Amino acid sequence: MKKLFLFLTISIFLSSCNDGDVIVTTFDFDDESLSDCGEAGGYVLFKINNTTNESISLSLSTSDQIYTINGDHTYSLNGEGNVVNYRRYSGAIEVDYFCNNIPPTSPSVNNEYIGASGEATVTTTITLDDEDSLEENIESDIDTDGDGLLNYFDVDDDGDNVLTVTELGSDFINGITDTPQDTDGDGIYDYLDTDDDNDTILTRNEDLDQNLDPSNDLTDGIPNYLNSNVAIETVVNAYRAHTYNYNSDITVILTNLVLISGNDQIIEETFSLGSKEGIINVSISETPPF
Repeated sequence: MKKLFLFLTISIFLSSCNDGDVIVTTFDFDDESLSDCGEAGGYVLFKINNTTNESISLSLSTSDQIYTINGDHTYSLNGEGNVVNYRRYSGAIEVDYFCNNIPPTSPSVNNEYIGASGEATVTTTITLDDEDSLEENIESDIDTDGDGLLNYFDVDDDGDNVLTVTELGSDFINGITDTPQDTDGDGIYDYLDTDDDNDTILTRNEDLDQNLDPSNDLTDGIPNYLNSNVAIETVVNAYRAHTYNYNSDITVILTNLVLISGNDQIIEETFSLGSKEGIINVSISETPPF
């Protein structure tokens, strides 16, 4: 909701008064995107409204790894290391205005308010995803193969070196059935079964070329690990590399915020600086120890 604030100039001396100067500002950032710069030791989160030539920014000097730790991170605003700034400019500004060590001299700052008190809370939500098409509970602590990667972001849930997405079967992936593949019919889906064809040879050890991928070791066009008529064991004591997606989203809320410019104040009990999805969005590759 767009807001219109009237900020009355007040005297710091109780016994004095002024002539009722009025400063009008839109303080309108609802439709603007949250942007960021910096890293641990010097974070900057900000919004720019170039329709009204305004900006609001939050600077945090903490060395905390805010974007990589789930949960709330709350900091007291002190006007120095942890600061909120509201500014009005003589013209439009670019995003890199906040991302340079030395801000440009143009456009000029017409008005500036500094956060003298209040709190800033950055809420971080981290999602790990193996993109195997399974709907899995990210709160679960299940690690079927004990490799240190929980199933919901483990690309090989049973540790047999055949990717889960492969072991689900094409019918499951294509939506033809809602039941994953169970080659040997033992009631354990292939992606959780360490011996998929029940020939007593572990799937991981039906890897003749030892390239950590049993799915390309074929006899008559059928992978050996799915062919109970082929039981050739080649001991493999290693896991293949695992790659999963790491995504971090943030939401920033300012509470009990008092912005001061000379004798003028802007007071906000709760102000949402906004959210940013994918502030970190990378693929991570690691090979679990066997």
